[in-house]
Amino acid sequence: MLETFIITFREGLEAFLIVAIILAYLSKTGRDALKKPVFWGIGAAVLISVTTGWHIAEAAQDPFMEGVLALSAGVLVATMTWMVMRGAKTIRQDIHNKVDSTAEKGGLAAIAGIFTFTVVMIAREGMETAMMLGALSSALNIGDLVFGAALGFAAVAAIGYLWVTQSERINLRVFMQVTGIFLMLFCVHLFLYGFHELTEVGAVPFIDNFYWHTVTEPLEPGEPVGDAISIALLAIPCGWIAFNYFRNTLTDKRAMNAAE
Repeated sequence: MLETFIITFREGLEAFLIVAIILAYLSKTGRDALKKPVFWGIGAAVLISVTTGWHIAEAAQDPFMEGVLALSAGVLVATMTWMVMRGAKTIRQDIHNKVDSTAEKGGLAAIAGIFTFTVVMIAREGMETAMMLGALSSALNIGDLVFGAALGFAAVAAIGYLWVTQSERINLRVFMQVTGIFLMLFCVHLFLYGFHELTEVGAVPFIDNFYWHTVTEPLEPGEPVGDAISIALLAIPCGWIAFNYFRNTLTDKRAMNAAE
């Protein structure tokens, strides 16, 4: 449940931030007529993501496919997370520039461009979520999966409310860093999980599959070591938040002392 909560929270909040930035910029530049394609794009992206997640979950019932999907999800998410973390400082300006270049085309070209841009940006987050949850679906209790996802989206709604009421004052850089750390660690967990599933069917060449399957068994969700890893996935990013907080507090105090 913990993994599901943080995955849906991270990806859902990132998708929300993207939509919020697009809509706010369209309002700011007097392009309210282009907001409808954004909502159409959100609907299309959600449909694509849900359909993809459903098919991945079905494929993951086979141990071999489950292992392949876990490894594939790890590679995809690690790559995308690294790119997002690197571009966190300029994400707002990058979106503004893309909206400007698309909206300036005018007419149907602008509508199609905004729609396509929204679908691509939101479906990217949805596909990452579908890959991660779909790959783990056979190892997780469906009730925990649904409950964790519901909590994640509820947390997104809460942050969204704060975003609106606080005039968009949110530190995107820290958010990307903290949740990015979680996803990078989670990708390592996915690699181990995928490796474990492949050894179950003897699909890993040049090694003793039975031995390595036994060795990695405690890493399964629900096992003591697996649960400890899940806790660490949350504890380490939280520790990063605490570190940044105390570092910034210390820096501010030094600046104040230097000014006196």
